[in-house]
Amino acid sequence: MTAPLPIVISDAGRAALVDAEGGGTAAVVIAEVGVTASVFIAAPTLTALPGEIKRIDTISGIAVDADTIHLIVRDSSDDEYVARGLALYLEDGTLFASYSQPDPFLGKFPASHFLTAIDLKFIDGEAALIEFGDANFLNPPASEEEKGVAYLATIVEALAGAVADKIITPATMAAVLANYVAADQLGVANGVATLGPDGKLLLSQRPPIDLIDVWPAANEAAMLALAATVGDFAVRTDNGLVYVLQAAPATVLGNWLEISTPAPVSSVNGKVGTVVLTPADVGAVPAGRTVTGGGLLAGQGGALDANRSFNLPIASPAEALLGALNNKALTPASLVDILTTLAGKASGDATVTGDGLVTGGGAVSGNPVLSVIAATVAELAARAANRAVSPLTLANLPKSLTPNGYLTLPFPDEEGRLPILQWVNYRNLILSETAVYIAWPIVFPNGTLFGGATGYLAAASPARNLWPQLVAPTIYGTLIQLQRVTEVDLRLDGFDAFMLGY
Repeated sequence: MTAPLPIVISDAGRAALVDAEGGGTAAVVIAEVGVTASVFIAAPTLTALPGEIKRIDTISGIAVDADTIHLIVRDSSDDEYVARGLALYLEDGTLFASYSQPDPFLGKFPASHFLTAIDLKFIDGEAALIEFGDANFLNPPASEEEKGVAYLATIVEALAGAVADKIITPATMAAVLANYVAADQLGVANGVATLGPDGKLLLSQRPPIDLIDVWPAANEAAMLALAATVGDFAVRTDNGLVYVLQAAPATVLGNWLEISTPAPVSSVNGKVGTVVLTPADVGAVPAGRTVTGGGLLAGQGGALDANRSFNLPIASPAEALLGALNNKALTPASLVDILTTLAGKASGDATVTGDGLVTGGGAVSGNPVLSVIAATVAELAARAANRAVSPLTLANLPKSLTPNGYLTLPFPDEEGRLPILQWVNYRNLILSETAVYIAWPIVFPNGTLFGGATGYLAAASPARNLWPQLVAPTIYGTLIQLQRVTEVDLRLDGFDAFMLGY
């Protein structure tokens, strides 16, 4: 359903309404609709429709509520026109009300007949005071009180239950009811189980749970005499095996399944009974074997019948620089300390200096810092020689990548002016040689260089007979002149224009 058009009642039309509300003898009857291609201001003082193309008397209408009229207009003539505004006329020719908008709301060609429906919005209570001279055809929107045209609800809208102005078909209703469960099917046999307040299945709707038991049994006869249920285990003490009952009854040996378990240790390294192992039995080193340190490795050596420890001393940087010890070792950490000490001694008055884009520096002993500074947009425009252009610099260039937008290019001239490319997408039905003014998305700061315009078609056609041209572009905008070759098929759905400036 489209939104109603907000129509403005003229002063003369208001006087007719006041007469109707006061019980006057003359009914307020809409007899004709006038149309125009012009855009105008629908004011109460309007007495004639600006640029009126024609009047149509084949109209019909009805009040669908207290402030909305559903109007149907039919034109079977060979006329060709588009309409951006309309006016309602009474039987005596008085302009009753008018409406206008920038874009066409209907269009007609010679070979076409049109039948269009429009909803008009009045202030509360006035729609019911209006009648129509021709009421032989009408398709008002359907409601609970009014027969008319209705939309069909989708399955999503039907399930949501929030749309009040659409109807449900039998197929949609069947889909809605497919997952419906009747109340008498809840919690009953062959029905649907329900959950309790804890979100779990109710005890009354589930079978009892049989816990698994583990039974000790001295032998087979004792196992078969157990009061076991399916899933219970029997641990036999006569053979050390475990059985699980797979099926009832427990008195049948075939219902018990033997579960294999690892066999007990029967021997160790080929020995049985009370086993005492020697080192030779398991390939171990005899306890009398000894270990002794040598070279830089110092410590307490001796037999392997006790814990032994060894130590490798670490040389300090001072000891390493002295070079007099031969019983200590260097580590990576101590080597770094040595190299740092040597670097401090070797640096002397050495300096580091930046060049080109690199700035900073100083004596090595002072930990100098070198820098490369990224250019700002202003420094890019000023063509600064001591700055580096980074991705962030380019990303900060002004731009607007929209259907009507612009892009700043990173190529300044000698005066620090950056090129700017701007474009405009104009979308509107054009049916004649007309001129349209467009404004650039932003004002060019200095001037324009060159640009162009191309026609836009919403659908492919080899016969369209209009093309756009730029007329004296300025830093603010330009006039687009639409021109033709012949009088046949004058139509464009808009145009695209661009301009390069700085």
